[in-house]
Amino acid sequence: MIQPKVDPWLREILCDPISKSPLRIEPDCLTSDFGGRYPVVDGVYDLRPLCCHVGVVGQLWRRGQDEYEEYSAKLARESREDYAAQRLGVEDVYRAIPVSGRCLDVGGNDGRLRAFLAPQQQYVSIDPYLSVIREPRSAQFKQVYPFMDEPLNFMAAFAEHLPFSNQSFDVVHMRSVIDHFLNPELALREAFRVLNQDGSLIVGLTVEGGKTGRNPMRIRLKKTLRAILACIGLHRFRDHHVWHPTYHELCELIQESGFRVNRTHWQKSEQERVCYIQASKRSSSGRT
Repeated sequence: MIQPKVDPWLREILCDPISKSPLRIEPDCLTSDFGGRYPVVDGVYDLRPLCCHVGVVGQLWRRGQDEYEEYSAKLARESREDYAAQRLGVEDVYRAIPVSGRCLDVGGNDGRLRAFLAPQQQYVSIDPYLSVIREPRSAQFKQVYPFMDEPLNFMAAFAEHLPFSNQSFDVVHMRSVIDHFLNPELALREAFRVLNQDGSLIVGLTVEGGKTGRNPMRIRLKKTLRAILACIGLHRFRDHHVWHPTYHELCELIQESGFRVNRTHWQKSEQERVCYIQASKRSSSGRT
């Protein structure tokens, strides 16, 4: 189990995820003057609003999230992932787009982004998957990510309702998560709100058609087969994503949310199907 923590600098910028009013930290919960009450679960601040349980969209998202968490936990137990290859595959990404300054990792899971951060860099991972820090970690995993035995700034929260004050971070990082959000536009506008004026947004995502804009035949066949298997009841093949944008659609959403796209890096280890976009607030001075 990863030991959760909340450093003093993080407590200073906490706010109600809905009203954005200050929070009072009590032994077993966090409360706001606007009626918000958020529990502390096994040392984790649970700042998730109830939107994932309300309405058709929330219920669909919740079903997908539950299936994702079940599948993720199974992978962790069985140690079926090649963690060394995964880490090696993104090293070129973070050389091209460094993550510097105070970092909010949205959908950051167990905080493995720390492999690419400077020592003592201020960092927090938020994720709706509250129990991810309790999942078992194999010896192979810890060999690749030895810092996993160190305490992690972690809290349960949604990208669409960030529990942080305005202009609190230098960088907001979203890797392989924006296609899981309840509302991608609202999540990006929340990222805009919590970023400093000269802050950076980093979005990493597998996009439809990759760099060329065209899916090869093997990818189209794989998608078709997964859909068929899901229809006959094999739920582990169900598509948990809520959105499958092309690169241009992703850029359009980022720009419509108030950002300027500065650079794009295509991940070579994923045959340039995964892009990493670095963007800044339009009003800030930056490259075009």
